[in-house]
Amino acid sequence: MRVLVVWEPILTTDWRSPTRSTLARLPDPRVRQFWDKNHVVSAALTGIAAHHPPDPRPDCCIDNGFYWDEAILFPPGTRWNDSASSAFWNGPVVKAAPNLEKSLAAVKVPLNAAPANELPASAPPTQR
Repeated sequence: MRVLVVWEPILTTDWRSPTRSTLARLPDPRVRQFWDKNHVVSAALTGIAAHHPPDPRPDCCIDNGFYWDEAILFPPGTRWNDSASSAFWNGPVVKAAPNLEKSLAAVKVPLNAAPANELPASAPPTQR
């Protein structure tokens, strides 16, 4: 399992990339964190949602056209492109976590799997 965390400027206080202490909140080696100042990932998610609308639709988390504070689960083997269908998509993350865990079990994602050695072909911009 690979977890991509994308930080982007949404709130007026989000004027720079996350600090080391913020990044340290997710110390798991399966986690890769990125700063996406120009909302590249959000634009890609908009394209994915246009081709495969999340089912059910997220309860929240679109601000000025940007997706944010959402948990999205793509089944194993999914490639990052506009034809990707999500197995789960909702937020805010803190409220969506229990249902995300159920979806992880449903698609049989092993939670203790070692991280892959490579990032997806079209990985988000700036890795932190």
